[in-house]
Amino acid sequence: MAKIKQFTRPPKKQKASAEPQTADEFQEAADQEEETGGKWRAGDPAKSGRAFVRALEIYDKGLQRYRTSFDLAYNKARLELEITQRPALVSHIGIPLVDLLKQTLQSHRYALRLNEQNPDVLFNTSQVLTSLAEQLSEAGDSASAIPLLQEALELLSACCSRQEMLLEQQQADFADVEEGGVTLEMEDESDLQPASTPGSEGSGEMATVETPITAADLLDTVHASLSALTTLVAFVEHHALDSLGDMAQSLTESKAPTYVNMLPESDRESATFAVALDRANFVSAFADAQFNAFMIEAETYLTRLEEVFSIANKDRDIVALTSEAEARTEFTLSVLSRSSQSPDIPAEPCWKQLKVAQDLYTAAIKLESSPRIYLSRGDVELVRHRIATLPANVKLADSIRKSAPTLAQNAQTYYKGAVRIAGDDEDCEVREKAIRRLAVVTCLRTAFYGIESEEPKAQNGILNDVIAECIEEGLMDVEMAKAMMPKK
Repeated sequence: MAKIKQFTRPPKKQKASAEPQTADEFQEAADQEEETGGKWRAGDPAKSGRAFVRALEIYDKGLQRYRTSFDLAYNKARLELEITQRPALVSHIGIPLVDLLKQTLQSHRYALRLNEQNPDVLFNTSQVLTSLAEQLSEAGDSASAIPLLQEALELLSACCSRQEMLLEQQQADFADVEEGGVTLEMEDESDLQPASTPGSEGSGEMATVETPITAADLLDTVHASLSALTTLVAFVEHHALDSLGDMAQSLTESKAPTYVNMLPESDRESATFAVALDRANFVSAFADAQFNAFMIEAETYLTRLEEVFSIANKDRDIVALTSEAEARTEFTLSVLSRSSQSPDIPAEPCWKQLKVAQDLYTAAIKLESSPRIYLSRGDVELVRHRIATLPANVKLADSIRKSAPTLAQNAQTYYKGAVRIAGDDEDCEVREKAIRRLAVVTCLRTAFYGIESEEPKAQNGILNDVIAECIEEGLMDVEMAKAMMPKK
């Protein structure tokens, strides 16, 4: 989920009038709808969604009258971004996620035009760009994703520079006070209200309060930059990889350590851990891109994984465990893909990496019973089944080949688990994916092992599509898929 920067606003006044007249009144009316939406978000997503839609309509009306109100523009964009990060809300908004992200990007670009130096809107715009790029890439449109990610990185660089400047200014102001500088006496709380945001028509007393920049804010920007880089390396041409690697190295070895040392001592250990995990995720994606471009061999790829995931206390962090499991699974899929036409497939090393991945997921599930982890465990078992059923001319231990029926059964069990515990709307996407995978593995067990199941059968057309999806993701090979694929 994207991290979203929010302004701090002064305490709300009394209930807004029925017909807002000023920019402040439009903001107050929208605030009330947002508060209502927040109350119902967990218990009734539909009611929450309706309240947020009403808030967005109020923002639109306010911006029609006060086109240069940065507060209204920013908060409309921020609310849209929050909605896009919650699948349960998106399903009740009535707009497909990609279209909603495009609308959200337009709103952020509008706010950015009103105040192009505000670090919060710079940061949030980068988050929209990254989220949209991820959705487009998942839909197979990586060509459109690349410029979005590049723009996100440019905005994050500008955001970081602005944050560093503001922090330096804050430190200088604080030093002046310590050295005997004069501070203004404030007679009452009204003196705390800032001046209106530049270009903000009619904003009056309720202008936003820009909170001081902290080292944590700079680390958030580093994290977002590394996340965008990690996504981007999978799409660019191989000749562009080195420059992205240099950017990541600068972030992890220069900027991040500087910012970590600026934190209170009690916060440094957790921040160092987070940076190490960011680095591990980037290096694993970078190595995968280099391997697929024939720039490195599998041994180098695996050595890098071993090195970057040697993170202290990772066994106590579910994100670290699942990230490493995903990286080792991706290593296996890339190796299988690259050697699929050769009898010299390194099957047993791949098998070993999948065993490590499954052990990592087992450790993670003890920390949190997540449907996503059950789904991933099912996927790992399907890939292991793919290896266990490789042609006879591939060198593979008999014990691995004999495990194939059990692996198919395990995959079915894990997919059932994902369906069972994905009970709320937040996990609806995971639930639907697990249901599709469950239909595939049920068909597989019937076709190859004669095991009938009480699980509902998918229609042939749908099953063909899901099998094709499994081939694309490397969960099964083409020959096995053809053998089990029903006729349309």
